[in-house]
Amino acid sequence: MQISSPIDQLTEKAKQVLNEITYLTLATVDKSGHPWNSPVYYGFDENYTFYWSSWIENQHSQNIINNGQVFAVVYDSTALSGEGFGVYFKGIAEVIEAENTIFNKAIDTIYTKNGKPKRDKKYFLNSGPRRLFRFMPTTIWVNVKEPYEDYFLDKRVEITQEIKQ
Repeated sequence: MQISSPIDQLTEKAKQVLNEITYLTLATVDKSGHPWNSPVYYGFDENYTFYWSSWIENQHSQNIINNGQVFAVVYDSTALSGEGFGVYFKGIAEVIEAENTIFNKAIDTIYTKNGKPKRDKKYFLNSGPRRLFRFMPTTIWVNVKEPYEDYFLDKRVEITQEIKQ
């Protein structure tokens, strides 16, 4: 595949990061407006819908139940200063309450990444301690460097349409 433009290069780099990095940093807000940030082990599908499982009592789980507006970032935390690249998302997250097509897709997506064994569905239903979640980004960006004197400015370039092609 030939990459033909800078936006295509950024999009391909974003896809690479998403395929290599196993944790998504999830930002949520509680009922009082206090922010909360949590790393979650994730999987994603061909439409860039993200899935994870979490204990239902976790702060981020409760925040999503009360307010599905979230922001997320996937990035390589081992990159040296000034060399990092991240993929940023804004969108809606929700708990998957019932066993259905979305539930099964979440299980398959999360537990096939990196060969992780699937968990029994009972852990995610009824009195099970965990729930499955899905996050549907409405906007996706990547960071780019713009030189400024002897530093750089961290700018964002939207790739929502390009990544979903």
